[in-house]
Amino acid sequence: MRRILILLSLLVTLTTQAQQDPQHTMYRFNGLIYNPAYAGSRDALSLAAIYRWQWVNIDGSPQTASFGIHSPLKNDHIALGFNFVADRYSVVHNDRLEGDFAYRINISKKKRIKMSFGVGVSATNVRAALSDVGLVQGQDAKFQNNVNLWLPNISAGIYVYSQKFFAGIAVPQILSNSLTQKGKVWERSVDSAHQYTSIYATGGYVFDLGRKVKFAPSVLIKWVPKFAPLSMDFNANFIFIDRVWLGISYRLSNSYGFMAAVNITRQLRVGYAYDLTVTPLSHFTTGSHEVMAGFDFDFRNRKMVSPRYVRYF
Repeated sequence: MRRILILLSLLVTLTTQAQQDPQHTMYRFNGLIYNPAYAGSRDALSLAAIYRWQWVNIDGSPQTASFGIHSPLKNDHIALGFNFVADRYSVVHNDRLEGDFAYRINISKKKRIKMSFGVGVSATNVRAALSDVGLVQGQDAKFQNNVNLWLPNISAGIYVYSQKFFAGIAVPQILSNSLTQKGKVWERSVDSAHQYTSIYATGGYVFDLGRKVKFAPSVLIKWVPKFAPLSMDFNANFIFIDRVWLGISYRLSNSYGFMAAVNITRQLRVGYAYDLTVTPLSHFTTGSHEVMAGFDFDFRNRKMVSPRYVRYF
């Protein structure tokens, strides 16, 4: 019971701080989760899936599965994407479906730098079995009615990238939908739960340290204006012979971790990450696990692609 109470109190804190979007350590391998402008950036029909089990050994701890697919079209300026996110924590289930559109322009053909503008349309099913929550004492009217809502939303973003760097900014949920069963979708008050509008900024670069070693740092910044302070995720990876990734991660005032990934072929990649929290929850959990898999079906401009051509983002 103690662990359930700790989890519920933490979930209340997370809601207060508006951290409602999925959390991934290996975010750089599936940028479509946060930014619709990421669509088409791998110049291939690309698939990526990530599963995260957070705070193992705590009953009802968050589990998140995400899947994304995207590709440029015959008109190379246009790309389409689709992503699905299933979020589970305690008695709350969130399932989000999103379709993305991106328009890409070449900034520098010689350096293969592109800028992409993206928009997305999504629908999220929010389900909360509040009546299943075991209360310590008495009854609370707030826990008598279950929640089942479909919430529409829109997203927008900009993404600039080449083979060796990327930078982007996006708003995954522009609309602040009400999470109150009785209210209208866009109707909310100060004391009612609702979706918060958050801003995501990402960036990364690949430095050559030699013929067979590269250094690839990246950062993900999350900000919820007026409701939460900046949250920063830092990753630092070393890439060996363009195949093996080994790195560390740090989430500001929250956790640190280790990650490894392998480009099994130029098209297939898999990865694993393990996080340890630095919060009081460290006394109750052995950490968080995350696995990733991705596949690129076919690079488009074959005449411009050498056998050693590798996408790092």
